[in-house]
Amino acid sequence: MGWKYRKRIKILPGFTLNFSKSGMSATVGVKGFSVNMGQKGTYLNTGIPGTGIYDRVRLDNQPSEKTNPKNNDSPNYQIPLEQEVVEIKSLQPELLTSDGLFGLKESIIKAQEIKQELKEDAEKTVSKRKTALFLVILTHILIFGIFIKWFRENYKTCKADAEEADNAYKNFKLDIDFNMDQSILNEYIILKNNFDKLTSCQKIWSITSTQSVDRAKTRSAASTSITRIPVNFSMGTLNYINTKYDAFKFKNANGGDLYIYPGFIVMPSEHSNDFAIIDFRDITLEHNGQRFLEQETVPSDAKIVDRTWQYVNKNGMPDKRYSNNPEIPIALYYELVLKTSKGLYESFGFSNFCNHSVCCRSAG
Repeated sequence: MGWKYRKRIKILPGFTLNFSKSGMSATVGVKGFSVNMGQKGTYLNTGIPGTGIYDRVRLDNQPSEKTNPKNNDSPNYQIPLEQEVVEIKSLQPELLTSDGLFGLKESIIKAQEIKQELKEDAEKTVSKRKTALFLVILTHILIFGIFIKWFRENYKTCKADAEEADNAYKNFKLDIDFNMDQSILNEYIILKNNFDKLTSCQKIWSITSTQSVDRAKTRSAASTSITRIPVNFSMGTLNYINTKYDAFKFKNANGGDLYIYPGFIVMPSEHSNDFAIIDFRDITLEHNGQRFLEQETVPSDAKIVDRTWQYVNKNGMPDKRYSNNPEIPIALYYELVLKTSKGLYESFGFSNFCNHSVCCRSAG
């Protein structure tokens, strides 16, 4: 008989997100016993399937009076008006989760814990497989292993256990199902089409800071300088979440990447296992055209709308006091900014302004 190690882990119940024009709610559990969390409160649903016996009980306290849905204690995150250097960066993800999505976050945290346990389980079985293989080789060298089948049978068992544990680790994810009204689904399809157009831009930048420019001192035509880092947008997944919709992944040079799912954004922390889940309804989205003095190579899909010089006079003409005063193209780029009152603040630039409908709408 071979040595066998297997750790039994309780799998999470199902998690369903329900989307409609009236808002978003979440359901955790199985048929006949589930908890529903939404704007109207948290309810326990119990019943016997097929009998018509059903009960619904509110679990949270009934609010005594209407309150402003905005949390007045939440810090506002706005651009300082009197500060020359502005860092474009969100607060730590631990602070950003929307109030209505803590239940989903707890389920994902549990999934992460189970995933880690499965990883440790897989590593232990791999260690046992290596030990069993070493014993097979050693006993064959010493001859007696040729006549004792136990060592070979033990290795086969350990190898099978290692493969099973590795598959359990790789395949385990929290299943999240989405129930969407047709109108919400149509909006998601439009969002997907616009995302595809954004990813087709030759250049995408994560804007990390801005700084006002003393035009009189620098003789520059620009009033603001920015710090930007090239990034990529792509479809992506998180290894502890399983849905039929892949996330739109915004690579972020100034913090955690953004994974955009139907109805919410997941933002993992750079420095810990924590993350934020942000409701779309909490996000303020700003998008507009941006005239940019491009001193690097102008992307081929960008539109040049004007030209200036490295050094200019107040009237916009070249400053003739400088013998080396090259002409600089002014390109029209597209800027997308995401903010929430809790501290999300990220900005992205795109080289192609008119390649997607959302840009053209903002230009109109």
